[in-house]
Amino acid sequence: MPLTLKHAKCTGCKLCELACSGSHLGFFNPAKARLKITHDYDDTEKGVHIASKHCIFCKKCEEVCPTGAISNNGKWMIVDHEVCIGCGTCEKNCPTHVIYLNENRKSIICDLCGGEPQCVSWCPKGVITLKEPKKAEATA
Repeated sequence: MPLTLKHAKCTGCKLCELACSGSHLGFFNPAKARLKITHDYDDTEKGVHIASKHCIFCKKCEEVCPTGAISNNGKWMIVDHEVCIGCGTCEKNCPTHVIYLNENRKSIICDLCGGEPQCVSWCPKGVITLKEPKKAEATA
């Protein structure tokens, strides 16, 4: 179930990044979040452009993983750290650049917090929601 973000409603508070890192690591570090919110300031009347990078569940990481450490349970991605060799192939092939290797050289990817994504529940503006897969996607 991919995340959807309504950028027009986003204030750039980054509570989603804090919630992500806090729930997975036990401490707050937006740099270690499994999604990224970016701000670009400009001189236009809008003044700020907010964008995001998050897992789109394209499964490219699963396809390129040489050991089969990455899989999809039909709802989110899973990394088996016992099987992951830390080669970085998934990181290099991620089209949204949100996979990274942790300090133990194990792949880190959005797992939707086991089905209850904290980024969704912490977002004060309702910017982040879960998108139900289309019927064709669910059966594929």
